[in-house]
Amino acid sequence: MLIGGALLSGCADPATSPRPPERVPELRDDFEGEELAPFWRPGDHGTGRYAPGAVVLTDERARWGRRAARITLREGDVAQRGDSGQENERAELDSGRHLLVEGEAWVGWSFLLPEGFPVADVRLVLAQWKQSELEGSPLIAQRLRAGRHTLTVRDWRRRGGPLLELELPPIVPGRWHDMLWHAHFGRGADGHFEAWLDGESVARHAGPLIGPGGADTLYHKVGLYRDRWPEPMTLYVDGYALGAARAHVDPALRGVDWDAR
Repeated sequence: MLIGGALLSGCADPATSPRPPERVPELRDDFEGEELAPFWRPGDHGTGRYAPGAVVLTDERARWGRRAARITLREGDVAQRGDSGQENERAELDSGRHLLVEGEAWVGWSFLLPEGFPVADVRLVLAQWKQSELEGSPLIAQRLRAGRHTLTVRDWRRRGGPLLELELPPIVPGRWHDMLWHAHFGRGADGHFEAWLDGESVARHAGPLIGPGGADTLYHKVGLYRDRWPEPMTLYVDGYALGAARAHVDPALRGVDWDAR
């Protein structure tokens, strides 16, 4: 009994101890097949959801190979009331839940907004890192509003984690853009994030990336998430990859001749 008591007193409670980060999976979808890669969560499950027919593999546009994913959001698609009280709608691809708290991940993809994409003064999120069971805004989000392209990071150095807004270069409709994110999801000062657009470093943040009260799992989404709006919007996505190393995911490492684009 004494030995057992000594052992118990020296061990952490597994129910309250943080789980170690998992090995980051290597995920890739170049959208060249007849269906989405199996790692994507179904459109009728979880928070990365989309209406039937909203995500189509097409040869209309392609950044790599011959096909890309076309994501179209129409008024009322997957409508619900958000934390802000606004009614929102979405068509998003969700790459799954992963134990990344105190770990790090790289994620890269290419995206295109077609000519004539609506310039709307309405909240629109194109990609985001979310923490499971954490209310409010994404940890990190790529946003477009009234033509202004920004990246927001929840600043956990301040109570409540208000949004820190970072300016990004403008999106050019009709042109493919290549995005790369790298994050160490620390709870403390070791947390950091950096983003590259078209091979250039465009945003950095240092400080806690993980919010209190949320779960240890994170998920990355790409697509269209907005407050309710009458006009349809379309986004093309190609070359999506998530992994532990830049070499696995960076669009710039595919041998792009930037000057020739």
